Amino acid sequence: MDLIRVEQLAGQHFRVTVRGHVFETDMSLADHGNDAAPSPSELLVGALGACMGMLVNRYCVNHEYPAEGIGLDMTFQLADKPKRIAAITADLTLPEGFPEDRREAVQRAVHSCVVHNTLDVKPEIDLDVV
Repeated sequence: MDLIRVEQLAGQHFRVTVRGHVFETDMSLADHGNDAAPSPSELLVGALGACMGMLVNRYCVNHEYPAEGIGLDMTFQLADKPKRIAAITADLTLPEGFPEDRREAVQRAVHSCVVHNTLDVKPEIDLDVV
């Protein structure tokens, strides 16, 4: 896997670099950030939505169904003790012309995305302070 570099820009504002791609993350003003970018939690939920959307696209292409116009509207709720994302809601818009009788199959397929599986089966996290 490629190295992902995370560097502090200021306060809670960070830059993330991977394979030459760069994005930033920050916290909202209410959470003591500068609201310069999405929060890490928002990025996680967005990553889940993107992963699910890519699987829907692959499913459509593999079955020769319309594959353009996929969309997901994602929301989430936080919980305490421990602080975490407690619930995620995803509303999937399928491409126009997608067969009605294949909706359940595509819903099952979406549950096999890497990010979804990672949230289902907690990964080991090995942190070294250098």
